[in-house]
Amino acid sequence: MPLYDFKNIETGEVETKMMSISDMQEYVKDPNIQQVVGAPKIIGEVSGSVGRKAGQGWKEVQDRIKKGLPPSLRDNINTK
Repeated sequence: MPLYDFKNIETGEVETKMMSISDMQEYVKDPNIQQVVGAPKIIGEVSGSVGRKAGQGWKEVQDRIKKGLPPSLRDNINTK
């Protein structure tokens, strides 16, 4: 189930709740509750390239994908 952030308009308190989409839609019908939408939490690469850590097998997969693409899109895949 996804996590949602909600702000209580009366108190200003923000809390995170785990619930289904249908439960969330019912929850925000309360006029004192507002859903807070923020940027997704993404964990990025810290040290070195993911491609280097994936090894030679991943480069081969990328090369096969690249061969199947139209020439105009082949430069979108970096296989270094």
